[in-house]
Amino acid sequence: MTQKIIVCDLDGTLAPSKAPLEKSMADVLCRVLEKHKMAVISGASYKQFQSQFLDHLSCGGEILKNLYLFPTNGTACFIFDAAENGWKNLYEEKMTAQEIDKIISALQNAVSKSGVDVSNPFGELIEDRGSQVTFSGRGQEAPLDVKKIWDPDKTKRQKIVAILEKDIPEFEIRINANSSIDITHKGIDKAYAIRKIEEMLKVGRENIVFLGDALFPGGNDSSVIPTGVKCIAVSGPEEAERELINILG
Repeated sequence: MTQKIIVCDLDGTLAPSKAPLEKSMADVLCRVLEKHKMAVISGASYKQFQSQFLDHLSCGGEILKNLYLFPTNGTACFIFDAAENGWKNLYEEKMTAQEIDKIISALQNAVSKSGVDVSNPFGELIEDRGSQVTFSGRGQEAPLDVKKIWDPDKTKRQKIVAILEKDIPEFEIRINANSSIDITHKGIDKAYAIRKIEEMLKVGRENIVFLGDALFPGGNDSSVIPTGVKCIAVSGPEEAERELINILG
């Protein structure tokens, strides 16, 4: 019997948005990695993965070899190289400078046309992540409690997305769980990362389990549902931790 591959979202699932991994979760993840191969897919940049996730894992190198990181919704992949005692970039599918400029211009226009108030942000509203552009309604450095109350029903971002879909239909546009919108090449989403996992680990979808907090329609985890892998919706890290413990048995 093929061993289950555990795949998780990062922000809102393994850790609060842009907040460090809690010790209890880090301990559970190390236990999972002792028994299973695991992948983490997120719209976050690799730099964010390092500070939020990797810096708080205490697993040894032999265990970390079971971990696959897919930042920016699968447009890049990193694996642990035991010989070098560090993380190795397997691939990265960057956008061109012209594409990034077009997306940033379209975002600025859409925000202006939508009438959504984005004044006094915490940091930059738009971040170029190389293979993805991300808009954060309260700024990239906004505290989690500020993010959560800004657009809880997603109506503000839906106004922006409706304009973007007309202006840049050639790109993938996804609403994130709290306050963000991720824009990538068409077809680049978490389902794309699932296909990469299948290819790299030579495993069927029936042997993949996905945990995410944004499996709702239009959420940036929802693209995983049509792949047919088992999906477990969680409300946050506490529930995700319980689900991971259940998987361990």
